[in-house]
Amino acid sequence: MKVAKISITCLGGTREVGKSAILLEAGRTKVLLDYGMKLIPKQHPEFPPIPEEVDAVLLTHAHLDHSGALPRLVSHGMEVPIYALDITKYYTELLLYDSIKVAKLKGHNLGYGARDVNKTLENFRTIDFNIPFKVGDLEVTAIDAGHIPGSAMFHISYDGTSLLYTGDFNTVESRLMPPARIEDVPKVDILITETTYAKKEHPPRDKQEILLKETVMETLNSGGTAIIAGFAIGRLLEVAMALRARGFKGDIFLDGMAKKSTEITSEFSNKVRNYEEMSLTIRSMIPVRDWGMRERVAKRPSVVLTTSGMLEGGPVHYYVKERKEDESSTLILTGYQVDGSEGRRLLEEGKMEIDGEDNWVTMKVNQLNFSAHVSRSGILKTIRDLNPREVVAVHGDRADEFADELDKVGIAAYSPEMGETIAF
Repeated sequence: MKVAKISITCLGGTREVGKSAILLEAGRTKVLLDYGMKLIPKQHPEFPPIPEEVDAVLLTHAHLDHSGALPRLVSHGMEVPIYALDITKYYTELLLYDSIKVAKLKGHNLGYGARDVNKTLENFRTIDFNIPFKVGDLEVTAIDAGHIPGSAMFHISYDGTSLLYTGDFNTVESRLMPPARIEDVPKVDILITETTYAKKEHPPRDKQEILLKETVMETLNSGGTAIIAGFAIGRLLEVAMALRARGFKGDIFLDGMAKKSTEITSEFSNKVRNYEEMSLTIRSMIPVRDWGMRERVAKRPSVVLTTSGMLEGGPVHYYVKERKEDESSTLILTGYQVDGSEGRRLLEEGKMEIDGEDNWVTMKVNQLNFSAHVSRSGILKTIRDLNPREVVAVHGDRADEFADELDKVGIAAYSPEMGETIAF
């Protein structure tokens, strides 16, 4: 009888984007690969189930769909080490405390509070890229994933079998990040890969940057305000760097949680592609200090980068409310807008909810693609380069379709259902 060396149980983030959580068991060791929440517009967040026992968490990066459930372990009496890059701890701290704040405003129950977050942060254990470490019976190595600063893929070895969990990764260089270091990955038998864009290619980044600058210049030249909405960690800094690289020399105002995120990023010179270029951009931006300054910025031709990326809240609501009827102004969305979000609703219906009221928006609205996720061609190339024995497709609304597609060309691939266990 053949005994499985490694098994994984999919607790979340399988055929969806959100609440990533995989329980890996090998020998006497059990580890969680990420432990996130799923944020659903206008609804309570969803969480993966609490495992009975676990020895550690391997956290790929700080985004809430990968980290947002971690304090629930503490609230259920589970004190386990969390292995992550140094910068990931500070990003996670920022996002977890903000999630508590947002939950209180919206009346959501997270199942944890500030004390649980404090204890969670105490459980972090700092690791670095390409330096192996032991977790029970496992040998683990973090490899740069190229997604956001500090994002990691985890290579895990046990008894002659190796596994790579990609988390979120990107194989294309951006202004902020180098590409994932696929070339640093040792032999892989089992590949667990994200499939967010497994059925889609991103438009060329240089063309998106040119469109960004052209849109900003047209807006300013017509006397309008360019409101650029994006994610706090990585995205808005990336956009600012793109504007500067394309020759934009005007003022760039920075508002919302991106201010603190940018401060954190500036302290980690070895986690970005070009620290000097990033630092020059950061020093050239003007943080919005208070409400008085916010009001002044909104009332004059200016460029303001602010949160939230899907228009669910944050300072962007104020700026849109001030300029919504000004057809010389432009709202630029820099990322995907999920179903049910105010950003998606604005694109489809021309209106969004602000302060509990529907607002028709007649200012111009543009959507650009500055995704930090790997595209279809990048996933396929990664699979070819690593040549794994088996592929597990997760973190994608169409992961099952992608797995079927791989199967048809002779690559053993699976798209597990929620709660399913796969033994290797």
